[in-house]
Amino acid sequence: MASASSFVRPTTRPDEIHSLLTGVERYNPQKTGLLEDYLARQCANPDSTNNHDLMANLALLKMYQFNPDMVDLDVIRRILAKALISQSTGDFNLCLYLLSDEICKDNSISKLLTLRDYLERAQFTKFWKEVYGGDEEEDSVVDGIAGFDNGLRRLIVGEITSTYQTIPAKSVEAMVNLDEEAVVRLAKENGWSINASGVIALPLKSENEAKATVIKENVKFEQLTKILSAANEI
Repeated sequence: MASASSFVRPTTRPDEIHSLLTGVERYNPQKTGLLEDYLARQCANPDSTNNHDLMANLALLKMYQFNPDMVDLDVIRRILAKALISQSTGDFNLCLYLLSDEICKDNSISKLLTLRDYLERAQFTKFWKEVYGGDEEEDSVVDGIAGFDNGLRRLIVGEITSTYQTIPAKSVEAMVNLDEEAVVRLAKENGWSINASGVIALPLKSENEAKATVIKENVKFEQLTKILSAANEI
């Protein structure tokens, strides 16, 4: 689900937008263009850690919900694409809740739903293929989102770090859609080591460290005698 940080004012949010979101004109349809322009600025910012304003984008989707004649499918596409690489995993679904079934049937929106499913299942290779493996003449559903690839790789690296102690470098190449040389740099940036056999060793963390599980059962003497008696009757 979305964390509380998703609703904290980003440092990149202008005062004009903040006043709109916290004031009485939040859903004034005449302010739609203002929110759309702000989304365009978010999409042009390649820093995926500081270029996503969920609160503003939800307000824009709510504006479309109240005014169906104003719906812009390309704007919705970009909002969902931004939410897809958000550090908060629930942002995408929060946006989705404000969309009608008819909007979700749109080809680009439907593709983004498929991409969401691939991410949730950690099927990263399928994700990259879906994004860039289609018709060369067809626009990608993430077109116009600066820093999308790096933002996605940041999420994947987080998953790798919290899941694996060791992993073949070739597997990482496929997961992050990078060549061997780029993965070597990625490993160095994240403090991973690669041995002569091409296996990456990751630092132990609480998430990826195997822990012994001890199961204790508290069976009272009275219960034990009943179990033994029942066993004798079989």
